[in-house]
Amino acid sequence: MKTIIVPTDLSPGTDAALSVAVDLARTSGATILLLHVVVYPLPMPDYAYTISMAVSTDRTVAEYREIEQEAEASLKRFADHAAYNGVTIIPTLITNGDGLVHNVTERPADLIVMASKGASGLNEFLFGSNAEEIVRYAHCPVLIVKQPIARFKPENIVCAVDVDDRLKATWHYPFPMGEKGLHQFLYILTSSDDRDPEGVRDWVNDFARVKGITEFEFIVRPAPTVPEGITRYADEVNADLVVLFTQGHKGLQHLLFGSVAEDVLNHATMPVLIMRV
Repeated sequence: MKTIIVPTDLSPGTDAALSVAVDLARTSGATILLLHVVVYPLPMPDYAYTISMAVSTDRTVAEYREIEQEAEASLKRFADHAAYNGVTIIPTLITNGDGLVHNVTERPADLIVMASKGASGLNEFLFGSNAEEIVRYAHCPVLIVKQPIARFKPENIVCAVDVDDRLKATWHYPFPMGEKGLHQFLYILTSSDDRDPEGVRDWVNDFARVKGITEFEFIVRPAPTVPEGITRYADEVNADLVVLFTQGHKGLQHLLFGSVAEDVLNHATMPVLIMRV
């Protein structure tokens, strides 16, 4: 792993994601891009006098520069924290106006680490969260951190699977999956799912064989919905990481089918690693 991107809104929650990225960078030697996209306030033009327009424009430019300077200083404070000594963190200020999602997902990276409180209720349905948008468009794995972690070293990992042969392809996980590796495979059986659990077990056995996994546990759990079943089980076993796979539905497909991964990242209490199928 060479590059980790940590998007930040410069809130105190930045350290929750940055400290996890630093833990991973210490073992991999990766460089961290601590990235902030500046959001400028909309100017209020004065249509009465041309001279007022000119003064207003000058004032706006000065205000924008002040916003950029404050953001640069905040990025530097985060990057220079003594706890992160020995890790290369590059403060990266984006002023191109293209928005967070484009600037994060279009950059080459091996992993994106970001903090998110998720979204719920009407806000989740209408707007979602920045994390959801980035997961939808990212070309690399995305690790969502929900709260500060003293040291990120997941061991009790739950990997939720679907019966999709594309999951048997070669995957390069961005960081080691604990001493036991992936050893808990979870399948959620809803009332509309008519698959035979034994058939699913056979698929998981073959999946594990392809991955070279010899010791593992396979769990089938009934639940009203797949995301609800995953989050309930992860809470029940006190998982320290949930691994999911996503197809990254966009547009009409996303509206019609939604995304299990996005629902889980919104409601899980532990970190969630989302891999693109």
